Amino acid sequence: MSSPGQVNQGLLSALRVLREALKEEKLVLFLGEKISALPQPATLSDWWTSVQDEAEVNTGKLKKLEEDYLQRLGDRPSLPHAALRTLGRFPVILTTNMDCLVERLVWAPQGIVGESLRIDQLNLLASTWPTLHHDVIVKCFGDSSLHARATVETKKRMEELCTSDGEEARFLEKLFNEQSVLFLGCDPDAPLYSSVLQRFAENSKTRHFVVVPAQQRGVEERGSLSLLHVDLDLPSLAQLLNPSAKPLESPTEKSAPKTSKTDTNVEPEGDIPPGCDVIQLLCLGTGKGTTAVLTGEPSSSMVVLHNSRPVLLVDVGLGVTQSLLHSISPEKFPGAMFVTHNHSDHAGELPLVLGGTAQRRLLAGQPKLKLLCGPKVLEPLKVHRLSEMASQMQPDDAADWLICDPEGDPVYLDDVKHFKLQAVESQHDLPCYGFLLYYKDELILGFSADSGFTAELYDKIFEAPTVVVDGRTPSSKWHASFDEISVYLKSRERKPRVVYVTGYGTAAEYTAGDSALRPLQRGQFYTLWSEEKECTELTNEGAL
Repeated sequence: MSSPGQVNQGLLSALRVLREALKEEKLVLFLGEKISALPQPATLSDWWTSVQDEAEVNTGKLKKLEEDYLQRLGDRPSLPHAALRTLGRFPVILTTNMDCLVERLVWAPQGIVGESLRIDQLNLLASTWPTLHHDVIVKCFGDSSLHARATVETKKRMEELCTSDGEEARFLEKLFNEQSVLFLGCDPDAPLYSSVLQRFAENSKTRHFVVVPAQQRGVEERGSLSLLHVDLDLPSLAQLLNPSAKPLESPTEKSAPKTSKTDTNVEPEGDIPPGCDVIQLLCLGTGKGTTAVLTGEPSSSMVVLHNSRPVLLVDVGLGVTQSLLHSISPEKFPGAMFVTHNHSDHAGELPLVLGGTAQRRLLAGQPKLKLLCGPKVLEPLKVHRLSEMASQMQPDDAADWLICDPEGDPVYLDDVKHFKLQAVESQHDLPCYGFLLYYKDELILGFSADSGFTAELYDKIFEAPTVVVDGRTPSSKWHASFDEISVYLKSRERKPRVVYVTGYGTAAEYTAGDSALRPLQRGQFYTLWSEEKECTELTNEGAL
């Protein structure tokens, strides 16, 4: 295994090689049973225990297995296969799966008409290689079709392949020497896969990759084979591999966040020392209306974290999804989301995030996402913003909708009722709500959302020790100016500990002259609350 100092660089190098191969459509895919119609978690032998009757393969059982999988999906897309579609086209797909999900869920939506072959039919492919006139999927064991019918004989032939010098083995050697192969859904330690990797991948002339689910990221090298240990699901990995995504950067290539010793709330890192009880705010973006479209910087959004665990996502406007994925893997997304209003820079990517999160939580057996919003925002989000999801799922199936009424009781974010949120109405051209956030009944954050200056709103949110307020220049009825915020702050006898400004746009557009106001900055952590008696490792600067 690579040393800790090499892990990020090694993984980054592998991802770049894969991305380039995908871009040139030169990456061969080897798909295993963990991305199949089999009930998960699955092993390779599960195919045979599921479909074999004595010495024969029961095609009826095989077809039913696939239909049961599709029935469980209902109107929802299959996330793994949808992720494969985003990666582009593969010249050849090899698979130990007997189902036809690739043909139905990857090829068909893209209008691809390909051909299925068994492993003992590789001579048909070898005769024209590398010139292919159509897409090909090689079913190592076969499937239920007449042309590539699965049989016990093909199972035996596949198992003997790695010790053979026959035509099929010679072609695979040629394939592995000329093209990189990506193994997904395969256990590299399973006997069959281990034999295939040792025979064809580890000593080949080209680099090959196996994705291995793990708690800690890293790369294990076995000759020409790289085992990529990642803590990401396939949709998240596809985001990184997508050739059209932004260039991959290593930690040493990124500019370090600028922190000030006078800013006692800024956390340069998100890690929390053991024994600490800390609540932080992570800024995902500060963009205003057209920022994401014109500059590529994400719209204003933030995440509240408790001991590094995300508990609340605030707004999912244009550009926010990529910023969110850069900081938090999808399986660790918070279980609650607050949407302030229905403008595109605050809710534009709600269908994308909500749809993916809903399916992921359903497949993981987790409760639905809690989606919080003000009473006048509920209908615009459900009826208008989410109308594009209607063919896949209904809003009530995607989330538990919790109305946050400024005149009603607070809404709890967690089952143990440590976090609660009280909505406050903002002054904006669409119905819009900010909030007061409490932890164990202690007010820790006041947030204005998009709002013009109004003393009624400010009197509420400025009671919190930390305030995040919408500000820009010039002022308008719907957005407060830096000067209006500054004048109000100076007029208060009891002042918050710190006031942050968001929604100002890009860094160049933050022109506040009052040092009492501080800009939120994308990618930075800010401490909202900490239990000082138990968290003695926090320094005065907030660094760990």
